[in-house]
Amino acid sequence: MTEPKESATTYTVLFVDDEPNILRAIKRALFTMDITLLLADSGAKALELMSANEVHVVISDMKMPQMSGAELLEQVAINYPETFRVVLTGYADIESTIKAVNQGKIHRYLQKPWDNQELISVVEEGLERVKLKTENLRLQKLTRLQNRKLRDVNTSLEQVVQKRTRQIKAALNKIEKHNIAMEQVLFNVISINPNIDGKFAIEVSELASKLARIARLEKDEIKHVRYAGLICELGLLGLETEDFKAPFSKLKYQQQQNYLSQTKQAALILAPAHELHQVSDIIEFQFEHYNGSGLYNKVAKEIPAGARILAIARDYWRLVTGRMSGIEMSPRDAKLEMKKHRNTRYDGEFLDLLLEAEDVTTSKLLSTSLKASQLKAGMTLAQNLYNDSHILILPEGHIFNDATIQKLVHFEEERGKAFSIQIEPEGPSDTISD
Repeated sequence: MTEPKESATTYTVLFVDDEPNILRAIKRALFTMDITLLLADSGAKALELMSANEVHVVISDMKMPQMSGAELLEQVAINYPETFRVVLTGYADIESTIKAVNQGKIHRYLQKPWDNQELISVVEEGLERVKLKTENLRLQKLTRLQNRKLRDVNTSLEQVVQKRTRQIKAALNKIEKHNIAMEQVLFNVISINPNIDGKFAIEVSELASKLARIARLEKDEIKHVRYAGLICELGLLGLETEDFKAPFSKLKYQQQQNYLSQTKQAALILAPAHELHQVSDIIEFQFEHYNGSGLYNKVAKEIPAGARILAIARDYWRLVTGRMSGIEMSPRDAKLEMKKHRNTRYDGEFLDLLLEAEDVTTSKLLSTSLKASQLKAGMTLAQNLYNDSHILILPEGHIFNDATIQKLVHFEEERGKAFSIQIEPEGPSDTISD
């Protein structure tokens, strides 16, 4: 739809002179112009006309009784500053003209006798100036209006973006919670098997994630390493119990090969879960040797960093718990044994993190925090929470609400003792987050 055209403006010119013949001459001179012409024979009459009409150009004779042209135009400048002001003067009125220019802020002056064409040019100049000012004001008003509309549009758009952002965040949060829940279920499937030690997986996961944090891996990589450690023995579900129940050195050759093939079993189990492909790679390559002499003879640069870290954490706890040789080792002896295989079986850079750190193997399971009855809604779980059978109850990062707190209180009542629940400290922390 086209906008309606604005009606044409009729401009008004006021001529002031106390001589009637001059007024008649002016009327004849400006007859051809498309204007409204007003005539006044005194300053008082001129001001009266201006109060009743919108005058765009005023031309006044200098010498008039009662009120001179300079005095008239001075009042016009004060009360009607947008009106174009012209003074008509003779050769002898130079001094008065200068005064009028200063007092009345005269835009132009004409000398008597005037040339009609020059008079018309001056009037056209005045009208053009008025038109430009009017157009400028119109554009300024239009700009303000458009800016206001633009602000309204931006505000509305920002509100829409904020709404969409909240919706997207809510959807992503829902997906994240779903993924965490699925991960939780997968670990519980492993841990509930009486032939697979859930506590061992927890210790491996904690140590692997600590080494990954010290190595300053990316946040997502640390998360993948932690979870890979938690389900590092997933592939055992596809093996016969006799292939992994005894210490590794006590297994027959084929049983050892079957035990090592658990990584392929795990990769097969995780194959449908495309979002876990990085975790799957870590688990699949965990038995590869750093120098490329592992089961599948991979070169070192092809082994994910997470797999190299998991191998160190896994074998440390295999040595300490006696799962490697049947004899439990002290942490010191386990480190010395692993040091023999630096840069052959294990990545020396990551192994040094284990060898040089005094407390890196301290288990989070030994730390204490709050009981369920001490929890408050809004608190964040700082580490995975397990029951006595090492079944995962709540994952790290869970934000407590009244419902989950009541469930934990109920669990505590059933087991007859309180949980040891670690909570994220309030405010900024200097530790590397998982």
